Amino acid sequence: MNKTLTIAQWELRRGLKSKAFIISVFMPFVVLLISIVPSLLAFSGNIEAKDMGIIDQGNGIYTEVAEHLNEQFQSDDGEAIYTIQEYQTTSENHDTLINALVKDNIAGIVIVIHPGFMNNAEINIYHDENVGLEEISKLKSAMRQYSMEKRIVALGMTKEDMDYVLERPDITIYEVGDSGDAVKSNLIVRYGVPGVFLWLLVMGIVMSSSMLISGVIEERSNRILEIMMSSIKPNQLMMGKILGIGMLGVIQITIYLVIILIFSLYGGTLLNIDLSPGDVFTPNILWYFLYFIMGYFMYAALYVSLGSLFDNEREAQQSVGYLSLFAVLPIMLIQPIIMNPGTPLTGILSFIPLTTPFMMILKIGMLSAPLWEILLMMLYLIAWITAISWAGSKIFRTTLLMYGKRATLKEIIQWIKA
Repeated sequence: MNKTLTIAQWELRRGLKSKAFIISVFMPFVVLLISIVPSLLAFSGNIEAKDMGIIDQGNGIYTEVAEHLNEQFQSDDGEAIYTIQEYQTTSENHDTLINALVKDNIAGIVIVIHPGFMNNAEINIYHDENVGLEEISKLKSAMRQYSMEKRIVALGMTKEDMDYVLERPDITIYEVGDSGDAVKSNLIVRYGVPGVFLWLLVMGIVMSSSMLISGVIEERSNRILEIMMSSIKPNQLMMGKILGIGMLGVIQITIYLVIILIFSLYGGTLLNIDLSPGDVFTPNILWYFLYFIMGYFMYAALYVSLGSLFDNEREAQQSVGYLSLFAVLPIMLIQPIIMNPGTPLTGILSFIPLTTPFMMILKIGMLSAPLWEILLMMLYLIAWITAISWAGSKIFRTTLLMYGKRATLKEIIQWIKA
């Protein structure tokens, strides 16, 4: 046992000094920022001032529409963003005029209000390549609001009546648990927190796979393992490596918890969402932590076993790529699972060992999995980790001193049975 702990300490120290570990810790957040920040910037940027043309086909509402758009779209200093001009067309020159306005940069946007707008609320919007999705979305919303207001006025209602009709309801959502008590529901926290832990676990495993594989192959190449084997049993060596690598996972998730705590303190204000440490650090956080560690241990055992089968990193990485698909699978299926957490797919994936830790994190957060299921699945996962480690130690013992020969599947099965 002391030798196993010595190997674990050595593996832990080596991992902490590795640049690959540091990169694997912070890379998930870098990837997340790269994925989210451009979208946030795209939808939070100011709309640039530009010329707009309006073609009103016989409705007599050009002035009202222009005033409405000038009220809706203003710069920070209160100036209208659009310089609006009315244009008249005939059936002969309609398309030609619109094309000329946009193509010759006379108007970046042209709005055509169809005849009988009060009945059909039909408009067309033409724009050049400088107009983005957010601007078009806001224009559509503004025109829908104008159409709604005109129809309400046409029914003989006053502005006060209109404000009364359009007032948005103040909706509070509650969740009723098994005890029958109603608790205010925060769906952002309920779905977001387990989703974040799922993302961190997936990225942590994928990013650290290269470090785990390359470490074993490097030791084989430098014949370090031959020296170790003279004073330690193969199963002790492997268990020490898995334990040390697992401790790296503990440090990794601890760093993540600190980052999540900081975000829960200040992120809600920045993103204008209802978020507090009490919402995030519920009793479920303990289960997320434990399943994160077990998932990390299981994949560490698999990666160490795989690393011992290869003499070079290129061949090993190809095999690891197939294994990593299981880790990425929950991310690929996250949308249908969030839309319907109770789908049978969630239960099926929970019983596949390579996806069990990921799916249980989701089930605990989104479905409020009962305690008996949480504990039972933990025992199920521990049994699989033990079995993988035992089989891996058999492979590890045989392949450590093999060079120049790739093991076949038949040979690997024989080693496990031996």
